[in-house]
Amino acid sequence: MKHFSAALLFLLLLVGRPAAAQVAADTLPGQAKFARQMAVRLCTSIQEAGKKQPFEQLSPKQADDLFMRLLMTSMGDQATEFSALLSAAHSRKMNTNKLGHDVGVTAMKQLSVDCPSSMSLLMRTSSAQRELGSKNSKSANDISADEKTVLQPMADTVCAKMAAEDARLPLKKRTAAQRTELMTTVMQTTVLKNISGLLTIYSMEQIQNKTSMEAFGIKLATLMMTQCPTYLIMLGEDKQKGQR
Repeated sequence: MKHFSAALLFLLLLVGRPAAAQVAADTLPGQAKFARQMAVRLCTSIQEAGKKQPFEQLSPKQADDLFMRLLMTSMGDQATEFSALLSAAHSRKMNTNKLGHDVGVTAMKQLSVDCPSSMSLLMRTSSAQRELGSKNSKSANDISADEKTVLQPMADTVCAKMAAEDARLPLKKRTAAQRTELMTTVMQTTVLKNISGLLTIYSMEQIQNKTSMEAFGIKLATLMMTQCPTYLIMLGEDKQKGQR
C-alpha cells in the first residue's frame, strides 16, 4: 500500500507544478477575464476534439500537437483582446513573456476547475508522460478496458468522498497535512474495499510489487484527474510549498 501512496504523491508533484508560481489575479485590467474566456474556449475545443477521437488513443506527440493547435486557435479567437493586453504591458514596461506565462497558468487552473474532462488530453502530452515515467512512445497511464472497468468506480468513489468532505469542511480551510492525510486515507480505504475486484485484473504478486502498484496508483489518479482535478492540484500545490 505504501507503494501506491508514493505513486500518488509523485502524480501530485506533476499536477501541482503549473500552479507553483503565484499569479496575480489581475496584474493588468482585463487579464483575469481574458484568461477565463480562453479557458472556456479551450474547454469547448477540447470537448469537441474528444468526440472525434478518444484521447486515450493518442501518442504523446499527437497529444502535444492537438493541444497546441487547440490552444493557438483559442488564442487566435481572442487575438484582439490579447493584443490590447500586450499593448498595455508595453506601455507599463512590463515583461510580456511573464504576462503570457501568467495568463496561461491562470487559464490552466481555471480549465482544471471548470472543465475536468480536459485533463484526459493534458495527461497524454509528452511533458506529463515524461514525469509519469513513460518509455519511448508508450504512455505510462494507458488503461486497458478490463482495468477501467475496475478502476473507474474506484475513482468515482474517491472523488465523491472528497466532495463530501469538502462540503463538510472546505479543504481550503484545512492544513496541508490534514488534506494529505484525508486524501491518503480515502484512497487507501477505497483500495482495500475493492481488493477483490483488483484481484480480477492483477495477481497477488503484482499487488505486492512496488513497480506494479506505482503504475496502478498513476492510473487511478489519472482517472480522478478527469473528474475531480481540483483536489489533486490542491495537494500538488501543498507538496510544492513543502519542498521550498
